[in-house]
This record gives sequence, structure tokens and C-alpha cells, in this order.
Amino acid sequence: LPQNAIQPYASLPHTEDKEAIRSMLDQLVVIKLNGGLGTSMGCSGPKSVIPVRSDLTFLDLTVQQIEYLNKKYDANVPLVLMNSFNTDEDTMKIIRKYSGFNISIRTFNQSRYPRINKDSLAPIAKSCRTEDDIEAWYPPGHGDFYQSFANSGLLEEFVEQGKKNCFISNIDNLGATVDLDILNMCINQNREFVMEVTDKTRADVKGGTLIQYEGKLRLLEAAQVPKEH
Repeated sequence: LPQNAIQPYASLPHTEDKEAIRSMLDQLVVIKLNGGLGTSMGCSGPKSVIPVRSDLTFLDLTVQQIEYLNKKYDANVPLVLMNSFNTDEDTMKIIRKYSGFNISIRTFNQSRYPRINKDSLAPIAKSCRTEDDIEAWYPPGHGDFYQSFANSGLLEEFVEQGKKNCFISNIDNLGATVDLDILNMCINQNREFVMEVTDKTRADVKGGTLIQYEGKLRLLEAAQVPKEH
């Protein structure tokens, strides 16, 4: 990797200026990827509503984290949930309980793609209505965020409000919280894209790794690597 590809967290500048912090937070939108079901955890329904601690769900704790920032710094950081057709209906019912919280919650849906018959290579779905055969459709990967976010109209709306930065993570990643030092670096160094990375352990078989490809940093996912390698 290039020499300065990874910047140690300890080297980032730190500020305690509450007014400066509020100004930074007012440029931020927190986006949580909320399209997955809890089937891999032995649960039904959206993964975001699985109880994690003291009967609080992933979504409850995420809302608490952002509300804390808004209260402490008198900021206006919205939470945006990218739902899928699998999670949208249940999620819309659940977020009503946060109406009295100091946080604005918005949602939009990611795309839906038709499943393909491996023999005929034709779409399995017989109509464009997902509800006719929900198993014939699937939500695509997280890279779909950019186009879906723009198509939803939320991107234009947030830009008009003065928002300039998005912090994106999975809804079940409670360690992915807003870090003021990283946000400060993004804004003051005018970074278009920043990824938080950490050293892998022997348990980290899945997931990706950083590579240099055609002169640029790339995240290479395990699924992109042929089995023989």
C-alpha cells in the first residue's frame, strides 16, 4: 500500500471547542444499512429490532447514541435508514415510538433485483410486483446505496440543508459510532471518502482487505477472489 494510505487514529487532531463540534455535526448525516433480516441470528423480522442489552434493540441503541450527540452539542444530526422490501413495513411501524426523541429519522428503500433461473437465465418473477412472489426478488449489496439515496430525493434535500458528510455503517454494528476526530479530519482535509480499518485477526476470514489496484486504493472482498486463491 502507499506510504500514507493509512493514517493512525492517534495522529488525528482533537478539538474540545463545542461550537466547532456543533458546526461539524450540523454537516453530518448518519446512515444505517437496515435491509437485512435476523435469520442468521435465529430471529425473524428486521435485524435492527433484535434485543441486544436490557431489552434494547440495535435500533434503540443507535437512536440513543445520536440523540446523545444532538443534546450534548445542540446539534441536528439526522438518522437515515436504508431499508429493503424485507424490512421497510416493519421498520416504519417501529420508528413511530421515537417521535418524542431529539432526533429526526428518515427512511428510503434500496433497490430490488430479480432472481435468475440458473438453467434458463430468465427472471424467476412473473410480474414486477414484489408481493406476488417475494422469494423471486432480492435486495442487492450495499453499493446500491449511492443510486438509491439519490433516487429517493433525500440527497438533494440534505444538501439544501447544508449537510456535506455521510457516516455509513450496518445497523447491527454498535461500535460504529460518530467519531468527532475522524469527522474533523474529513471536513478540514476535505476528504471525499474515508474508511475506518483495523488489523485483522485469525478469526477475520470473511470480509475484505485493502489493495492497490491501477494506482488507487481498493477494498477487495473475499467474494471477488477465485476459490483457487
